Amino acid sequence: MLSWLLPYQHLLEEAAPTTTSRLRDLVAAYRSLLGAGRGQRTYAYVFLNGVFHSGVYTWLGLYFYQRYGLGPVGIGLALLGYGVPGFLLGPIIGRAADRWGRNWLLPIGFGVAGVSALILIFDVPLVIAALAVTTLSLGYDMTQPLLSGIITALGGKRRGQAMGLNAFTLFAGFGTGSFLFGKVLELGFGLALAVFASSILLAALGAILLFRYETSNKER
Repeated sequence: MLSWLLPYQHLLEEAAPTTTSRLRDLVAAYRSLLGAGRGQRTYAYVFLNGVFHSGVYTWLGLYFYQRYGLGPVGIGLALLGYGVPGFLLGPIIGRAADRWGRNWLLPIGFGVAGVSALILIFDVPLVIAALAVTTLSLGYDMTQPLLSGIITALGGKRRGQAMGLNAFTLFAGFGTGSFLFGKVLELGFGLALAVFASSILLAALGAILLFRYETSNKER
């Protein structure tokens, strides 16, 4: 019986990787991504970005209902601008990153988002609040794609794994931000927006130092 297998013995020379070895390689790759300072600060900012934008955006429907008395249609129209920057300005932001570098655009993007949240604190006309929602989205579009670009470069041959961790970190931030904003919201919209806006503005100042070596996409 065994003699029938002799012509196929070459197929048995290399054993398939064990589950243990695969798990070890997986953990080693994550350790490599998070072991360097560049990886740590980039993933940290991905998480903070998710916390801030989800925290604010999740509750904007309630904001427009309480502040301006809008119904479902009015709220939808007020939030419509959130999708505009990514649709219209995505290529422009990409070319700006190639020309001037992420080290300029990342702090500016965080700053734009923070100022947008600050505007929503005040009793401004409805059209200004809707424009602030649009610039809030612009802040996200100026930061998250650039952070993803850094992570893609960090991943090397394991870009899929690096981007998987990016997605996990971002969505963990989304959930955390919505929860935290809801908790602070118990003290009022003004305070909740002030806390979140102050946090992202501090992150913008930190980005000036932490991402100062992130030059253009072409150079990376």
